[in-house]
Amino acid sequence: MFDKNSIKIINEEIGKFDFLGNEDQSKEQEIIDLLQNEDFQKQFICDSLLNKKSKIKEEVRYSNIGGNWEEDFEDTNKMTIEYFLHIAYQYDQTKDPIKFELDFYSENIEISKTGWYDKGRTGGTTDSDIAPSGEAWFNKFNWNNIEVSMATTPDGDEIKFVAFEKAPPKIQTLFIREYTESYIGRYTNLGVRTPEMRDDIKNVPYC
Repeated sequence: MFDKNSIKIINEEIGKFDFLGNEDQSKEQEIIDLLQNEDFQKQFICDSLLNKKSKIKEEVRYSNIGGNWEEDFEDTNKMTIEYFLHIAYQYDQTKDPIKFELDFYSENIEISKTGWYDKGRTGGTTDSDIAPSGEAWFNKFNWNNIEVSMATTPDGDEIKFVAFEKAPPKIQTLFIREYTESYIGRYTNLGVRTPEMRDDIKNVPYC
């Protein structure tokens, strides 16, 4: 039989085990509560636009681009994108980074493409031959067709991105561009030349 001292030790160990489990649960809930906080979300948007290099680390979980963007100018009208990120956000310099998932997704980004092409000239002498040349770019690109979502990591529980939904359209566009523009440019080898590309966070009152 167990004596009283043995029972006491066993109860203490069980208590320690429960405490550690509750502590982990408490930390997870604290992170979820912070991710759901609208002020936190707004600060994340602003730091993404102003202090991304110093406060935010991103790692691509999955990425893909589709649609007919490679077709001839007159046939180009649609792009699809899946760009899913792991984010580590140094919200508080005295604490560990807050980790979560940030996803960009669209089945139909409205686009159009233009440019120029010179087929060159051959058949003369080597000195007079001209190689084919050309350039193309997007002259329409609807950034706001891209959906943005947040989720916990590693469980993937969706977090309602209230601050983004309430943000002015120009801020939404700037935020989407901040995370996806370089990837789209690298993948397609095409730039975006549209009026909103001149927008800058410094000229939009938000942060």
